[in-house]
Amino acid sequence: MDLQFQQFHQDPCLPGHRNPYEIYAALRQQSAVHWCEGPQMWVVLGYSESVELMRDARLSRHDHLDHLISRFGHNGQIYERQKQDLPYMDGKQHAQMRQHVSKAYRGIDMAALASFASQFAVERLSRVQGDEPFDLVALLANELSIMVVSELMGVPASQQLDVANQVSAFVRARGLTQNEQSASGGNEALDVYSQFFLPLIHERRGGSGKDLLSRLIADPEEGIHLSDDQLLLIISSNFYSASLYTLRLLIGTVAWAMASHPATYQRLRNDRTLLAPAVEEVLRWDPPAQAINASSATEDLHIAGQIIRAGDSITALVGAANRDPKVFEQPDAFLIERSPNPHLSFAPGLHQCLGLQLARMQGAAVLSVLCDQFESLHCIQAESRLQVADRFRGYECLILHR
Repeated sequence: MDLQFQQFHQDPCLPGHRNPYEIYAALRQQSAVHWCEGPQMWVVLGYSESVELMRDARLSRHDHLDHLISRFGHNGQIYERQKQDLPYMDGKQHAQMRQHVSKAYRGIDMAALASFASQFAVERLSRVQGDEPFDLVALLANELSIMVVSELMGVPASQQLDVANQVSAFVRARGLTQNEQSASGGNEALDVYSQFFLPLIHERRGGSGKDLLSRLIADPEEGIHLSDDQLLLIISSNFYSASLYTLRLLIGTVAWAMASHPATYQRLRNDRTLLAPAVEEVLRWDPPAQAINASSATEDLHIAGQIIRAGDSITALVGAANRDPKVFEQPDAFLIERSPNPHLSFAPGLHQCLGLQLARMQGAAVLSVLCDQFESLHCIQAESRLQVADRFRGYECLILHR
């Protein structure tokens, strides 16, 4: 365990680790908050402490970005630009932008989008013949999220496949553990996004489109008109790092959870009212985003008996908090009847995930289609691969069969 503790202190999300939760549990028994040398930040593992952190206005995401800008010099351009991105904003600027984006989201026809996602899943999963093995990620998860974003934005999916290949580099530039490679890779990815999205933004300006991009561009009633760079960051982060990255990881984990719990899967096949609580339990049990974006303390904070000095960076480890035995009985068990299930996977607080309904919808849509088309699900673990991606967790390749 000592070696695993050392690995945690270098990269607290333990990317690619088969079972990081037993390590988190042992560390949480020592303290609810730990200093991690690798990313140079405090990491909170306890549930109540994480909730407190997510609601604390004495934290600044801009200040954390300033640390990265100072650290990486000319390569820090990606972090300077991130200051215009909703998840990295603070205070009044954040509140105003969040209100605008929330209003644009409320215009989504979620029922129609759910029908679209289900139809796409049916078509893809119908390709599986007999009990032949198939990679769910390649067959469905990778492209479902692209198709949903295409439907939302009013952009043909064929035009998005190339830019989607830049997602990994962009996501790494939003991780906890940064280096020169991740910083420069983030800059290059954003350049590709600029080439693709800026002509699209210019095309939609002044139009009367009803798609989500058109609603994001401006809100005359609120007097909001977003710049090209603001829109570029919002689209790149909220759709291409979230929708095309975390959602495909969630879909894989949903299927893997079912294959790992055959009795639970049969319950779901017989009672579809359990779909929503099953997705919530997947989100608690093995969330795709294992930690929230880092912030810096603007004044000294006291967390679990530890002083976090002004200027220190800090994050909450959602994957650990979701298994805190002080809140969740049998925290390591996968229990779809768990109620209430107050998991922290959508970061409830000042920066709560705006796409939470999209995530829930796609997870439930895929799970329902799996229940329709497969009497049983089995995972070939030896041929499957976990993603190795900083604070994100899930399958890069998931081999299943009937």
